[in-house]
Amino acid sequence: MQPAGYGAYRRIRTETASPADQILQLYDGLMNNLQRAEDAMAAGQDLALANAALLRAQDIVMELVASLDLDAGEIAEQLADLYAYVYRRLIEANVQKDRDAVAEVIRLMGRIRDAWAQIVHTAPAVTAAGAYSFRA
Repeated sequence: MQPAGYGAYRRIRTETASPADQILQLYDGLMNNLQRAEDAMAAGQDLALANAALLRAQDIVMELVASLDLDAGEIAEQLADLYAYVYRRLIEANVQKDRDAVAEVIRLMGRIRDAWAQIVHTAPAVTAAGAYSFRA
């Protein structure tokens, strides 16, 4: 259960974040949901929680796809391909209750998330020229 006011805090945090920080928030949300799904599957008891977390992870991947500016070049196209693969693996993980698929996505997207975090925190101006379109 979330403390009172947490929803408002999250909404304000998202609305006031830079576009690059919003992408980082998506990655963080993706990683949190993947971990929740993996934990629920490991327990073997709460498959409804695993299902909900994987569906939310799929939604986040689609948000990441929608944020790409495919005119930005090869990196954006490669990310689009990676996201398509990740999306398929999440569907497989959910249908088959496959912890290995979830672990694979955690490894793949964890690397991307960490690289994005490093870019955001060390060179904020670089992100504006990156693979994402920051249309609000």
